[in-house]
Amino acid sequence: MTKTLVFAHGWGSAPFVWKDMIDAFSDYDYHMINMGFLGEEDLTVPTGKFIGIGHSLGGSWLLKHYADQMEGFVSISSFNCFYKHISTHFLSTMKHNITKDSMKQLTDFWHHAGLDYKDGFKELNSTKLIEGLTWLSKWESKIPDTLPIRVLSSHDDKIVPEKMTIDIWGNHNIDWVDDGGHMLPLTQSKWCCEKIKEFLDDL
Repeated sequence: MTKTLVFAHGWGSAPFVWKDMIDAFSDYDYHMINMGFLGEEDLTVPTGKFIGIGHSLGGSWLLKHYADQMEGFVSISSFNCFYKHISTHFLSTMKHNITKDSMKQLTDFWHHAGLDYKDGFKELNSTKLIEGLTWLSKWESKIPDTLPIRVLSSHDDKIVPEKMTIDIWGNHNIDWVDDGGHMLPLTQSKWCCEKIKEFLDDL
């Protein structure tokens, strides 16, 4: 039976974050949610069990809403809780800046994340961006004990630093790459695909 995959992107991005990876999974039944930060919101997930693949906030979103429906979970630069590990001043400053100049704040965030995205941020929704920052400041999702998990992280991630990753995922298999920053689906797409396929083969 073909495995079903659900890809969930992080804050300030959209399904385009998977553009260099998705062709590698053409043999699977896959779905890409859109939280509405950029473009039209589509939170549709399939019925039945699926493997969740979450980048950054997308991983937290999957754990919060679909932990019982997942039969496997891949965390890419992700977490179950953000605010307990990162200064809340970081989030409050971003929220303030969104109200002043959403495009500048989003551009600055991506730069801090290690990638200056050249294609531009189209259909930006400031209200959704602020809502996403509120999630980051409040959510804490339980990590199911029996859920198979693979964690993909970069040593030079400034958004989800190495210590944060170890504190959250230290009891699970963590695959590290030396560089790539926070946006691994774009900066280390081939590596991510290889690690995800290894995980899928082991399920």
